Amino acid sequence: MQRYERKITKEQFDRAKANRGYIANVDRPDIFSVSELCGYGVYSPMVFERDGKYYVGYLLGDSCD
Repeated sequence: MQRYERKITKEQFDRAKANRGYIANVDRPDIFSVSELCGYGVYSPMVFERDGKYYVGYLLGDSCD
């Protein structure tokens, strides 16, 4: 498994903060591809702020089963 991060919107960040810091289910298809979600697997998608920008950090599986 590899650790990644990508930028998200303030709205996605706010919804995640209301969801204990995890990306809300409604936002997952807008942030991650189908192959990431259904094939590789996205694990622990937690949000954070750095330098006034919003990000999600997550683990991605090594193979697309």
